[in-house]
Amino acid sequence: MVVATRNTAVATALVVVLTLGMLSLATGHRPKFIITAYAAVRSKMAMGMPTLPDNVVKYSQVPAVGKPPFSATKIPRGLLKDHNTKEGTWGIIDVQKGTLEYTIMEPIQQRFELKAPAKGVIEPTVLHHVKALTDDLEFVVEFYRLPGTGPVDEKRE
Repeated sequence: MVVATRNTAVATALVVVLTLGMLSLATGHRPKFIITAYAAVRSKMAMGMPTLPDNVVKYSQVPAVGKPPFSATKIPRGLLKDHNTKEGTWGIIDVQKGTLEYTIMEPIQQRFELKAPAKGVIEPTVLHHVKALTDDLEFVVEFYRLPGTGPVDEKRE
């Protein structure tokens, strides 16, 4: 069974709406359903911060519990550039102090300014990156999986 993510569904809907929109431009005809579909896709894309499924289970955190959190000067390079989690792996960016910019790159680019105390949700396989906005920044990243999705074997910085 294949389950489409919200991003896949929105991207597919966008392709359909854009294709129909191009046809309407070529013919000069603008059916009401195209305008309605375009508005629906725009509202889906502008939904804001994703949400974590209710039944996920935390399995890891970086830095590890008991270690100092990441700071403005101690963010791993991999987090500063576009990266993603594996299929089925969700994340929470937990900003404990200061302000962090969290950028989601897909299906459209969205930027969030996370000012402590704040949390940002990372969806599976979606490209994203972070950037410190204040010198007093402190944050951790928690990782979650759906129950029964198999063992977790992911390299962490």
